[in-house]
Amino acid sequence: MFVLITIISLGAVGYDLNKVIIVPTPQEFKVSIWLDRDPGSLYKSGEEVKVFFKTNADAYVAIYDIMPDGRVQLIFPNKYDTNNFVKANKEYTLPTESTKLNYRLLVSGESGMEIFQIVASKQQLPFLKSVTKNFSKEAFPYFEDLAENFIEKLVKPFVEKNEYAVAQTFFYVNARPTMGTLAVNTTPSGARIYIDGSYYGTSPLRVSLAGGTHLVSLYKPGYILLTKLVNIRAGATAYLNVALSAVEQFTLNIDSDPSGAGVYIDGTFKGYTPLTIKLPAGVHKLEVEKKDYERYSETLNITGQTNKFVKLRFLGYLLTITSDPSNAEVYINGDYVGRTPLKVKVSKGVHRIEIKKEGYQDYSILKNITGSGSIAIKLVKVQPREGIVYLNYTQDRVNIYVDGVFYGVSPSVLKLEAGTHYITATKEGYEAQEYRLIINAGSEYYLNIILRPKLKPVILEITTDPPDARVFINGNEIGRSPVTIDLDPGYYEVLIVKEGYHFVYLVRYFDEGKHTLSFNLLAIEE
Repeated sequence: MFVLITIISLGAVGYDLNKVIIVPTPQEFKVSIWLDRDPGSLYKSGEEVKVFFKTNADAYVAIYDIMPDGRVQLIFPNKYDTNNFVKANKEYTLPTESTKLNYRLLVSGESGMEIFQIVASKQQLPFLKSVTKNFSKEAFPYFEDLAENFIEKLVKPFVEKNEYAVAQTFFYVNARPTMGTLAVNTTPSGARIYIDGSYYGTSPLRVSLAGGTHLVSLYKPGYILLTKLVNIRAGATAYLNVALSAVEQFTLNIDSDPSGAGVYIDGTFKGYTPLTIKLPAGVHKLEVEKKDYERYSETLNITGQTNKFVKLRFLGYLLTITSDPSNAEVYINGDYVGRTPLKVKVSKGVHRIEIKKEGYQDYSILKNITGSGSIAIKLVKVQPREGIVYLNYTQDRVNIYVDGVFYGVSPSVLKLEAGTHYITATKEGYEAQEYRLIINAGSEYYLNIILRPKLKPVILEITTDPPDARVFINGNEIGRSPVTIDLDPGYYEVLIVKEGYHFVYLVRYFDEGKHTLSFNLLAIEE
């Protein structure tokens, strides 16, 4: 369903403008509202009004239309845009993107001035309850009270007790009153000028306004906020010349025990103690806060230089933590606080306490701290999951593999998890050796790595009678008979020599396999 909400104007204003306009107080929390035309612009019946607004902090927002006869109609939230929580620094439009097919804001009715006022707060706005319950009957319900009572009884009491921001804009329907001029000059210049709650610029300022009464507010930092009702006559120029009164300021020195506490003046953060600031004379709310300490609050009447010392009350308790063995690391809520034995202050409530020491199982507990106390922990030694193997070698530069994974060249120590493992030792020119070990956690093992040279494919065994003859292969003496040697396949010269006996010489081809040569040596006759 597509709804046309008509913004009805009924002629001359029927309320006290001074009681309806809420002059924005300069502060960090801000809200702004504007239309698709400048403030004081003219809209004719049937024309659409587009509303834009933005806050500089996450907030709950209400926008209402103050009509000339004093009736107040809620514009936002409404039946279609029920969620009035908005995000910081995001520009919103009415209707919103999700409801632009459901309704439009159209001008209707007699000539007159309309005021759109916006209130933003970091808490939900209680004065909305009386009308939001009527969304099932009315998409844009009216408040029961007329403008003056609504602002004075419902809106102002709320905003005076809470952090809020307010702004407004206005427009004319069908006919704009004849225009006059307002010239504003201030001493000093540069004051911010709000007319009927809308910001117009800084002084000096000359602006065209509709004839009639207007509420003009002037503000400059360090000076007293000034608000005046000004009557504008058609075709004439009204002059507002104001000498702003400086706000007398005094020094406030603030310190605390412990130091480093946050200081808030009238709800605005100013810094950390120790702190020196300038404040205008008058009543101010001082708040001092620090984590784990009770928040301190006091109303100060600043009439001269003031020194303030605040003793913060600690909200926590003394906790004594010991462990066996000692010198264990202690963590509270994930933060390292020291080693046992330890005394530490802990705030009231549930905390996770962890105690850690190398070689021992971590200890962790959720403890509800309701008073001072102690914790004594007997740490449990960690049973190792590994065994240690010490290696000794008869050859150097031996490659070691464990379960097929290379562990290095001649490592002296291996740490292996409990279970069965296969250790393989390899070296070029030597036969690989594999050792099967069953490892128990926490045990030590000693392993001697002995590699045998890799044999060639020809095995030649030579014996003589009598024995102890010198044996030469290709001119190289290989030993005395009986002797065994490994060779590659091929032709070889074999020479056997023994003193007092005839030598034996032969050339023969040897293929792969085992070969045996036996010789009966003949003695040399004299």
